[in-house]
Amino acid sequence: MSFWKRIFSGEEEPDEKKGQYGVDYVAVSEMFQFNRNLLVALKHEKSGIELYTQFLSEANDERGREMYRRLIAEEERHLKVVNDEIEEHKKQGYWS
Repeated sequence: MSFWKRIFSGEEEPDEKKGQYGVDYVAVSEMFQFNRNLLVALKHEKSGIELYTQFLSEANDERGREMYRRLIAEEERHLKVVNDEIEEHKKQGYWS
């Protein structure tokens, strides 16, 4: 059974122990940690874009500028993946 299904479906896996109020505190804690990790990833991707943009403005030749443009594009793809994951968590109610 998937991690999220265990937390939110109410179905228990065999031998699964829940807290006093029927909440799997370990699973909820893991979800919060995953969400925090997404925020850290978001910050780092934005930072990478800023750094490569600075390097692009300082590049002295077209070869260097092209490399930084490719790196910026890659970081922008990463940023989209992280943002998409955050939006998916929000839609499914896993974001707080």
